[in-house]
Amino acid sequence: MQNISKASVGSQSVSLIDFYDPKSTTSGIQEAIDALPDEGGQVSIPAGRYVLRNSIRVPSRVRLIGEGPATVLCVRPLKEIALAKDVRKGGRTLTLKNRAQVKVGEAIGVGDDNMRGWWGTHAVVESVDGKSVRMDRPLNRSVSVASMARVVNFFPAIWSENSTDVEIRDLTIMGIDGYDGRWWDFTYAAVHMVSCERLRIMGVTVKWWPSDGIGVQRGADVQVTQCQAHHCRGHGYHPGTGLGNSVWSHNIGRNNGGDGLYFCMRVHHSVCSDSVFEGNGQHGIGGVANGFDHHDIISNNVCANNGMCGIDANRGEEQVITGNLLLNNSQQAPGKWPAIRLDDLLRTLVQGNRCADDQEVATQTRGIIESGTSDYNLMSGNLCVGMIEAITAVGRNSRAEGNLV
Repeated sequence: MQNISKASVGSQSVSLIDFYDPKSTTSGIQEAIDALPDEGGQVSIPAGRYVLRNSIRVPSRVRLIGEGPATVLCVRPLKEIALAKDVRKGGRTLTLKNRAQVKVGEAIGVGDDNMRGWWGTHAVVESVDGKSVRMDRPLNRSVSVASMARVVNFFPAIWSENSTDVEIRDLTIMGIDGYDGRWWDFTYAAVHMVSCERLRIMGVTVKWWPSDGIGVQRGADVQVTQCQAHHCRGHGYHPGTGLGNSVWSHNIGRNNGGDGLYFCMRVHHSVCSDSVFEGNGQHGIGGVANGFDHHDIISNNVCANNGMCGIDANRGEEQVITGNLLLNNSQQAPGKWPAIRLDDLLRTLVQGNRCADDQEVATQTRGIIESGTSDYNLMSGNLCVGMIEAITAVGRNSRAEGNLV
């Protein structure tokens, strides 16, 4: 912790200065949150660097506020240990191949190559005895040595579940500088919010995180704005699992291993706008419409120099994709990925987008390309001058009109 100064403490406002403890698994941040009354309040985190060995869990009606880039939450290097024995669902004791590298009170993740995501287990170490670790909760699903069962000292930095009126703002979450290892699933996102309503995430920067940057699964009435996600191993931003009525705007996602922003599963009535997604390993904006998404708006974004598509929309319906700039994408395989891909997509408006490539050797040579069972899509007013394959419509009832190619 560096140069923190005392702030006022009221009945609903506390400062970490009064709770800071380097021996705490959250540097005292969780203790400060727990000290708030039932009606909630604000926890201020002064400038400094705070090491986490467990997730900060934010309940309803709590604001967690930092001092911008000067407030840094960080984790230690990952230690991954294989299990020596299979563990059945409901088990709480893990037998490791090597001596445990975790301590009581620290968070761990448990899973195998098959039991990931919602089927993995996040727990806290209850006791350690040599190679034996006992968790504070039962295993979510059985894991097997044959499927590479493992435990890791990794967890979301900030986690909230079934909460309302939560605000996270003005802080930086730092992973592991230069990390290029395993892409841990979305439940390890730096900010992992589940089934929350009236949630605001503002001015948060995530760097070098071994999973996704900011993920919001399920819930409604969510705003994620003025955030940055750089060099995350997974997606920069990840709205998913039925999230509705959300706005993702004025964000930047650069040089992430997955998509800049990834729509996932039944996202509806949501907006992604006025953001920049550049240099990501996969799509600038991916997963649009995929998994029963519907009635979302993707508008006024810059998607440039990404590995695959600028915007990838597939296997769904009822989207609005307007006013985006798609530039120099398909870096991963020149000529393969279009600026905007519409695959097995229905009843979508694609209007007023600019597809271009200004590199000496072009990589994005295809503009707006409809494929598969796509139909009833309207592609109009788009500017795709300079593309080898500017606009392709395959649906019997789709229309490509008023475009400049």
